[in-house]
Amino acid sequence: MKLDQQTHDYRSSMQQAAFAYLKRHEAEHLVDCDLLFDRCIRHLTLALEVPVFMAPKLVHNAWTELQVIKKRRWIGIDWASGSDSTRVHLVDVLAGQRFPVSARFLPQKLLDQRNTEYKQHPQ
Repeated sequence: MKLDQQTHDYRSSMQQAAFAYLKRHEAEHLVDCDLLFDRCIRHLTLALEVPVFMAPKLVHNAWTELQVIKKRRWIGIDWASGSDSTRVHLVDVLAGQRFPVSARFLPQKLLDQRNTEYKQHPQ
């Protein structure tokens, strides 16, 4: 096995370890994400003996991967238009399912977004 291949395998293994650590401990740090980031670096350097110069880059890559995955989980809103504007559909993006909901159950701030979303811009 070539040295480049071994280095890549080591880095990807340590990045997977960082990803697992971030995923496992993200609920403990809902407010202070920097603390989670620092703890993950510390875990890699102390527990897994990753070199200090390499750990922040690996954690950064794992952090980015986690954020991309979290963005995919979002639920979409299909705003009704026309005569049935009192109902909206919540869309589970991953499952592709739609659930009808009465608009009166949604927060006013969310309903205000609907009104500004469809305003025509002057041309």
